[in-house]
This record gives sequence, C-alpha cells and structure tokens, in this order.
Amino acid sequence: MICVFGRLTNLSAGDECQRYLEYLQRTLVREGSEEFLQGQKQWFEKNREAIAQEYSTKLKGSGLATSVMTYSAQGEYDDFFSRQIFEPLLAKVLAIASNMGVSPERPVRFANSPDVAPSAAALPSTSEHVLFAGLGTSAFCNYWAKVFSAAIAEVSTLSKKKRQSTPELIKKLRAGPVIMDAARLAGRYALSESLVGYGKLEQRTELLPVRVLLLNAMEVFVVAHEVAHFVAHEEFADTAGIRPGSTSKQHEMECDAFALAVCTEYGVREKNAFAFQLIGPLLFFYALRMSERAITVLSGKDRSPSESHPTNEERFRFALDFLKSAGASAHILKSVTFALDLAMIIGSHVHLIMEEIKSRDKDEPVPANDGEREA
Repeated sequence: MICVFGRLTNLSAGDECQRYLEYLQRTLVREGSEEFLQGQKQWFEKNREAIAQEYSTKLKGSGLATSVMTYSAQGEYDDFFSRQIFEPLLAKVLAIASNMGVSPERPVRFANSPDVAPSAAALPSTSEHVLFAGLGTSAFCNYWAKVFSAAIAEVSTLSKKKRQSTPELIKKLRAGPVIMDAARLAGRYALSESLVGYGKLEQRTELLPVRVLLLNAMEVFVVAHEVAHFVAHEEFADTAGIRPGSTSKQHEMECDAFALAVCTEYGVREKNAFAFQLIGPLLFFYALRMSERAITVLSGKDRSPSESHPTNEERFRFALDFLKSAGASAHILKSVTFALDLAMIIGSHVHLIMEEIKSRDKDEPVPANDGEREA
C-alpha cells in the first residue's frame, strides 16, 4: 500500500533540512530491521571495490563503476542502490508529467526509504516535495519481475496453438520452477510483509532484458503515483490533496490514473511494452494481491480493509478498466490478457500451496535462501 505523509509547511535547504529528513526516515524503520539495514551498509562498504569491478566488467560504459567508488552517503539512511534506481526514474516521470501539463510546480527531491515494505511515501511541502522510496519497493518489484518474466519465457517455447490452451500453459508452468518460486516469495511475504533479504532467486542470464523492462514498468508506476500526490497537494492543500467532495479512496484512484497515464508515455519513450500496455502495474497489483492472500490463508484471519486506500483487487480492476477505456487495441488487450492468464495460473497454484501448508500446520518459515542482497 502506497502511503503519504502529512503536509510539511516548509522544507528549507541545509543541515536543518537534512536532520529533519533523517528524523522522518527513522520513523520509517520497521522495528527489528535496524540490524539488517546496518548490515547492508557495512556489506556495501566492504564490497565496494568488488561491486565496481563487476559493474565495470558486465556494464561497460554505464558509469556505474565510477558511481560506486565516488558515492558518498547523503545522511544516515541513504542507500547507493536505491538512489541509482529511483532518482533517474523520478527525473523521467517529472519530465513526462511536465509534457502532460500536470507536473508539480515545486521541486521534488528523492530520499531513500528505510522501510522494508513495498510502499513508497510522499511528503508534500510548501517549498520542496520529498519522495521516499527504497529497497522495500525495489526488492518486491525485482523478485516478482523475475517470476513473471520467467513464466513468459517458459511458455514462449510452446507452439502458438498450445499457448492458447490453458491446460498446456498449466502443464508447462508446473514443469518448471516458476510456481514454487512464486510460492516461496508469497510465503516469505506472509511472514514479514517484505521481500528484503530474501536472497538469491536464480534466473537465466538471457532473461535479464525482459525482467528489467518489467521491473522498470512496475517502479515507474510507483514513482508516478507519488508524484500525483504532489500535484494534488499543490492544488488542494487545505484538504490534503483530496478534491472537495471526493474521498480518500477516490483520491488514490485519481493518483493511480495519473500514474497509469505516465506509464503509457514512459513506455513510448523508453520502448517498454510492459509500461505502455500497463502490464507492469497490473502485475504489481496482482503480486501484492497474491502475497496478501497468502497472509490471509496462513494466518487464518481476514485483513481489515483500509479506510483510506482501495484494495489491491480494486486497483487491479481500475488499471484494467483504464486500459480498456483508453482505447487499447485488440492486439494490446490480447497481450495483456495473456500475461494476466499466466499470473492467474501462478496465483491459483500459490493459493493451493498456501492452503496445503496451512493444513499441515507447519511452523517452520518458507525457506528464503541465503539472505544476500539481490541483484
């Protein structure tokens, strides 16, 4: 669930601003995660040269190796990887929003979120807005992008006729590791409501380009949703960004609509079909829904609905309706339907696995590999 801080009257530059940002970041730290976050910082410093060397070898000309070696943390909770991921995405989202004529008038600053949940957060201000996003978001999107991209690759080896057969799709997916990988992710999320620290999820090297495209499409949506909050707060500052006569849930849907529009334009600019066709946001919401269903099954308790946010099911349906109302072609709708069919096959099997685990009354957590930072 994507959250928003209350409006800050003034956020000025300098040491006082940095101290306040660190105070806000501290409030995002989940109890029990401090040691892990500290360990991540130590791991980066210890392996800085090795990371730079790997980037230099695998991503020649990207400049990342230099960035690793010259990186200096901007405060106690800053993170190199989150900054490398979300700062460029924020700049692209703001450029698209400006082209659409609905960008924030005030500057927007990125700050790492030490929250290990998938959430990002927006802090509107009368001077400079702040977007908080971090490893919690990138880890969730990255792992599920691996699962879904692997599923697409698995079934792509089938003939056209077999790809149109649900039993054949099920047979193919059950023959590979995709469903069990998804079940492990959902099970892990059920334990901690986070995928940070899950560890390595192996994937064939040739799937990297597809996974990165899907990952970007998910993350762009998350960032754009928060930018929508900044736009809304500037227009309706006295009502926390909520349009008069509207509700908090309707406001969230309006922010989703803005983010979906940004996604389609991002897809055009970056040649990213997962963004243009809204497959990224749709699979993001489906992964959240799948993960939260695992919590319900394993805990035996239904979660209380939020008073301020729509459910992930509602947001999924809204995104699908948005795509159709935007006049998506039959070809695009076919592509989206195929991706969602795969997701639903995975989701139904994950649900059955969670039911089986619950029925056996197992107390041991779902295995989470080695806990190293995921690439």
